[in-house]
Amino acid sequence: MTEHVRDVRVLSIPAQHPYTQAIRPAGVAYLPDPDIDGNWWPHPALEAGFWLQPPEADILHIHFGFEHRSPAQIDELARAVPVPLVLTVHDLDNPHLEEQAEHHERLRILVGAADAVLTLTECAARRLRGEFGANDVRVVPHPAVVAEPAAQQREEIAGVFVKSLRSNVVADPEFYLAIGRRVPLRVFAHDVDATRDLRDALRGKVELVVHDPFNDAALHGEVAKLTACILPYTRGTHSGWLEMCRDLGTTVAVPDIGCYAGQVDAPEAVETYALGDPASAAEAACTLIARGPVPYRGDRGRQLGKVRQVHADVYREVLSR
Repeated sequence: MTEHVRDVRVLSIPAQHPYTQAIRPAGVAYLPDPDIDGNWWPHPALEAGFWLQPPEADILHIHFGFEHRSPAQIDELARAVPVPLVLTVHDLDNPHLEEQAEHHERLRILVGAADAVLTLTECAARRLRGEFGANDVRVVPHPAVVAEPAAQQREEIAGVFVKSLRSNVVADPEFYLAIGRRVPLRVFAHDVDATRDLRDALRGKVELVVHDPFNDAALHGEVAKLTACILPYTRGTHSGWLEMCRDLGTTVAVPDIGCYAGQVDAPEAVETYALGDPASAAEAACTLIARGPVPYRGDRGRQLGKVRQVHADVYREVLSR
């Protein structure tokens, strides 16, 4: 009789996010996320005191959600954790923060303490080595966001989703109006107070879709109608939204910051524009619309298998040291 070997137990921060659920390899169990008023954050395992009575975890794997902790608190955490630490760097520049200095300091501490460091693009890996003192960085691409893309009638139009106009999204109406004077543009905005001024400025001048948050099927349907999607970001590093667009065959115009352009599966699927420059963004959108939709280049199923295998290998290696 074959002896059963128990699953490796990973305290993943977070555990039940779609990304972390996708990359979890066979033979690995994630400890459940805490329920904090219906959310997993702020995660108690990011506090040094949590580890005075540690859970039955073999590994701590941090992805994101630590921006509320000071660098000193992150340093205390790094010293307190009694199990191997794996770090996946999603955000070299945190899209939720205007000032990045403390975030960068937190990252340097975590990178220095980690037994293994992963990230999503070669671009990010280079920065981690050059700016954050990382030695061995493994690049593991973002897996598919849309499992089974539905067929849609494609339109020769660019779209932009401002959602609830978070602080990392361009708020100046002229950015969108100037693009709309060059290319057919559809702007999607949530029906919330934060977007009211922008909606008022755009109404009647570009195609404006005001909506409650879409469910996944509705969102994917809207994105799949677009030839191109403009990401209106002012900071950040990687984008799950970009991955969704590419799963649906929609090309992307991205700002020349972070590592957005390095995420795409094919060079013809992306055009970069100068940060915050509507003329440059319009030119990028024009190029993409003229080029037409670009189906995803690659095998998402095979990619996911490789991503899970890398994580299985990393977990095995850090436990063997």
